[in-house]
Amino acid sequence: MSAIRVDLGHRVELVAMDPHYEDIAVGLYVRESGRGPVGSVHSYSRHPGTAARLAAIAQTMRELGGLEAGADVEVRFACGTWHHAAAKRLFIEAVKHDPATLGQASPLQATDARSGQRIEVVPRGAGAYEVLAEGATDEVPSRAPAIARAMAKLAELELRDEAGTVVAFPCGERHDELVGLLLVRAQNLRQLLREEEIQASRGVLAAPSAQE
Repeated sequence: MSAIRVDLGHRVELVAMDPHYEDIAVGLYVRESGRGPVGSVHSYSRHPGTAARLAAIAQTMRELGGLEAGADVEVRFACGTWHHAAAKRLFIEAVKHDPATLGQASPLQATDARSGQRIEVVPRGAGAYEVLAEGATDEVPSRAPAIARAMAKLAELELRDEAGTVVAFPCGERHDELVGLLLVRAQNLRQLLREEEIQASRGVLAAPSAQE
């Protein structure tokens, strides 16, 4: 495996400092191929072991988000299209994930920390998912609409119903693993976006001569 690629395509996202490997800058890129869009995890760093770290990040993306494997550091969506915002979120999570722990997809159920309500996301076909909340009261209204809106914002999903609780992938295919990941992050959207703003201000992906 080589840590340097020349056919990167367009950059999707950058993590300026990898917290789990030498603080290197790591980027996710996407390009067109004969089989449709393919993403590549890339770094210009020349630190020994960089190639293995990039491959590990790609593997974590597959485990957390249900992406298909490609060559070494490549990933694909099984639906054959490219979900730009979802890929960005998944990449950031994969870089942050502790490589010493097993990477596994999040379930489609969670307890909302703010309200204590049990949140479940149910597949409804054609790429659509309905967000349901158990435990809502007159004093604490259902958190389902707010969580659905947050999921839609995070991954640029479509809101499909008047109640604002059904989100859908435009490809029309199921992405259960991605939805599980979005459910976890959607519960505290403001904090997540604030953290990403801080991360984005730390730097840019440097050329090989700048990373030794």
